Amino acid sequence: MANTPKKVAVIGLDCAEPHLIEKHIKDGYLPTFKKLIEGGVIADNCLVPYPTITPPNWASIATGAWPGTHGITDLHFHKPGTTPSNANIYQSWGSEHCLAEFLWDAADKIGKKSIVLNYPDSWPTKMKNGIIVGGKGLSIGEYREGMQGMGYKASFCNDQLITTGIYPRAIRSIFNTAKGWKNLPKGEADPLELEARVNFRSAEEKPPEANWYVLARQSGNSSYDRVTLSPTRDLKASFCTLGKGEWSPKITTNIKMADGSEREVFFRCKLVELSDDAEDMRLYLSPMGTTSGWSNPPEIASELTSELGILAPGGGILGYVVGWYDLDTYVEINEYYTQWLADAASTLLGKHEWDLFFMHAHSPDWSYHVILTDMDPNITKDEARRNAAWDAHLKIYQAQDRMIEQILKVLDKDTLVILASDHGAVPDGAPFDAYGLLTSAGLTVMEESQAAPIVPDSVQGRGEGLQQESRGVYLIPDASKSKCFPQRSIYIYINLKGRDPEGIVDPKDYQKVQQEIIDALLTYVDPATGKRPVALALAKQDARILGLYGDRIGDVVCALYPWFSGQHGNILPTAEWGVGSLKGLLTFTGPGIKKGYRLERNVSLVDIVPTICYLTDLPLPAQAEGAIVYQALKDPDFKAKELNKLKDGLARMETALQRGERQPWDKHECA
Repeated sequence: MANTPKKVAVIGLDCAEPHLIEKHIKDGYLPTFKKLIEGGVIADNCLVPYPTITPPNWASIATGAWPGTHGITDLHFHKPGTTPSNANIYQSWGSEHCLAEFLWDAADKIGKKSIVLNYPDSWPTKMKNGIIVGGKGLSIGEYREGMQGMGYKASFCNDQLITTGIYPRAIRSIFNTAKGWKNLPKGEADPLELEARVNFRSAEEKPPEANWYVLARQSGNSSYDRVTLSPTRDLKASFCTLGKGEWSPKITTNIKMADGSEREVFFRCKLVELSDDAEDMRLYLSPMGTTSGWSNPPEIASELTSELGILAPGGGILGYVVGWYDLDTYVEINEYYTQWLADAASTLLGKHEWDLFFMHAHSPDWSYHVILTDMDPNITKDEARRNAAWDAHLKIYQAQDRMIEQILKVLDKDTLVILASDHGAVPDGAPFDAYGLLTSAGLTVMEESQAAPIVPDSVQGRGEGLQQESRGVYLIPDASKSKCFPQRSIYIYINLKGRDPEGIVDPKDYQKVQQEIIDALLTYVDPATGKRPVALALAKQDARILGLYGDRIGDVVCALYPWFSGQHGNILPTAEWGVGSLKGLLTFTGPGIKKGYRLERNVSLVDIVPTICYLTDLPLPAQAEGAIVYQALKDPDFKAKELNKLKDGLARMETALQRGERQPWDKHECA
């Protein structure tokens, strides 16, 4: 087939839900999504690996291998040699954790050039010919490797709020009469100043705290209607001056570190609130991103200078949840971060030679954790709140649409474009307490502790932790008395003698205890709802049917019905509930691909890599296990046809060589 792709661009949208994208398309929005879907193939049944969570599934997309093979079996790892409880798990975001070969590494071995942008578990890279940007967390400037719970460090620091009010984790101060300022305009009436002790929250390498200043000002009347942020009492040195609701331009400055060195950082600000008398003021500072340290080769970072874009470690969720800003501001934060990714991608693709491009954008996932439950009419009866959530949802996807459009503008016509998501999501369901279930079955024994348990957000429901707030203590599993522990998103680990340091279960009783756990899970009825929460429970040896096996999974694997727990992770890939679905987004558009075709057959994320390799003659990664999606191709047999043509041509050449210079009419001479 002559019309085959010369390049491949895989654009990953975390948690993107195809049925909701198509709803917006039907309503007249998302023209770029529409163009790709109508101009190519969309899979109606893209079944993602289990657990339905970020790191394993992006690894499957890039390796073509199931989680049991590539070894990234959840968002966290259990630390080997420790008691298999949630106290001993940590986030897994380094490429060294992946036991399967990435497609870009296989391509690199034959001299092909790849660009990998913000792709989970991709850092550090083995490539000699390629470019990598980010890959240590969910976003650029976010570092999660080895962190417990859902913690992370930011480079340079996380977002901050300077305020006169009382808000969690904010920098609080009050306005006083401004004194000692330089270069104030003459005649400006009654300026007020607020001194803020900036603490550079969640910084990977924390600098000393700094005193910055907020100047409340008037535009000629008796009301305060703008503020100026400055690192000193000098208006000429100020970062920005803003009215209520305004965002600043991009601010670039140097921050002094404890050792006397300086780091160049960039950020933007928004004046969220300012009352006429300046009694109520909220000034939001976006995360400060470093201008280096997150690319290889190192000099690539200096090329990525978005004028509007910001970095967004954490996705702005915390600030919205604790009331720093409203939903509109939350959406704007994600729009600006998406713009940064769009500018980075188009710069990289337009400036450098490349054959293969992989990128990941996390804003859809972040947004679903904020708004998906509010979007569901069966859960959220408040129409205004529901409409606001749907409006935010549209804006998040419009930003993705603009990003994809910007990327397409720098792609050649011979590029295969693939849109993919790692999983979908459903609204929040009823709480599920795995500890309580196992305790009631006599399999786990809890004890009081002063230390809070380390529990990732994704772990088996919002009932985790069992905090007794009135006494200021927590309940955690007692390893000396517990037969098993719930761990991470989907696993139950048996506390096994000889394997686990505090093991109490004799190995000869291993399968017996496995069955006890499975029976307890499948027969448990939630007292609050009268329903069984657990949809599936499998012994480790049976979990191979889910692509889960090896030393990095638990002794029992379980899944919940979608109307329990939260959104994704411990919910099966086929689940649908309310406005949500766990099915993934997968489209193919470009040379050799059918147009306007809906693929009804089951497709898995592990099928992406083999299909790419089949179309482009790239080497198949060593551990790839997926299948070629033949039904997406214009001519599934083009390889066989090409081979047959070559065979025919070779046969003609052999005949010609055997004949030599003799003409057809020459008589055959016998010896």
